[in-house]
Amino acid sequence: MNKHSLFKRTIVALSFLVTIPLLSSFGPGCSAGGAPNLGKGFEGSWTGEVKASDGKSAVVNLGLKGIKDKSTLTYESPRGCTLTVKFLKSVGDSGQEYSFTESSGGFCDKLLLGKLSVQKQGDNTLACEMTSLPDKSATKISEKGTLRRSGVSP
Repeated sequence: MNKHSLFKRTIVALSFLVTIPLLSSFGPGCSAGGAPNLGKGFEGSWTGEVKASDGKSAVVNLGLKGIKDKSTLTYESPRGCTLTVKFLKSVGDSGQEYSFTESSGGFCDKLLLGKLSVQKQGDNTLACEMTSLPDKSATKISEKGTLRRSGVSP
């Protein structure tokens, strides 16, 4: 082995030792431990009124858990049904979309496989919209409203 090949090997080894720490420190978003908390600020119990385009209103309770956990949207009486919601994606810095994956029956069946969109409007308020798939009912259902974090006064 000559002096030049030993020198080249040493340089290559040192460059790897310098490069690896640099590559792994490009920011917290690059490591699994530093992944952003996509559900931050959305978890918890929310309640409020939603209105359909025909003017009919209903009170709903939304229980959001972590993005990998099952969450629920419950319509109070007279509809009296519950939908399971599954996280789909974040929308910008302050929004999230969910799909309705399970229904307890009744009115909620019309929303099954539809979407729930929520948009933060401060720490304790969400704007929400629920929409059905066009083929789930004779007319597409679209309801909008404002939900407040349960236990917090407006």
